[in-house]
Amino acid sequence: MSAIFEPWHDVPLLDRKPGALCDGAPFVDWQLPEAMHRIREHYVVGKGGDREFVDLLLLAQDHGIEVVETACELAVEQNTLRLPAIINLINQLVEPIITPLNDTYTYPQLTLRSEADCKRYETLCSAEEVAA
Repeated sequence: MSAIFEPWHDVPLLDRKPGALCDGAPFVDWQLPEAMHRIREHYVVGKGGDREFVDLLLLAQDHGIEVVETACELAVEQNTLRLPAIINLINQLVEPIITPLNDTYTYPQLTLRSEADCKRYETLCSAEEVAA
């Protein structure tokens, strides 16, 4: 009798034990999208790589596997496999695009340029000393 595992079910447990990613039975033959698999291979080589990949998997649970997979594909294309760069790509994919305002010239413009007057500050300080 062989066991059938659903790795995504166990991903939240990896937050507490990221080392189980390499040794845990649910993750041994886990078929990840190609870009995510390449990033995983890149991470596990370095120290703390399990933790970074677990953080990436947790992002997949928050934003959906499709978004994270797309961000990973972009990261592989751009040859930027660091987690902060991938998080930035995810944010770019999920954040709404804010269109710039067309009428930037209609904002109020200053007609007189204000000038710094340090004597006013000294006057305020002197007034506090007199009051004390």
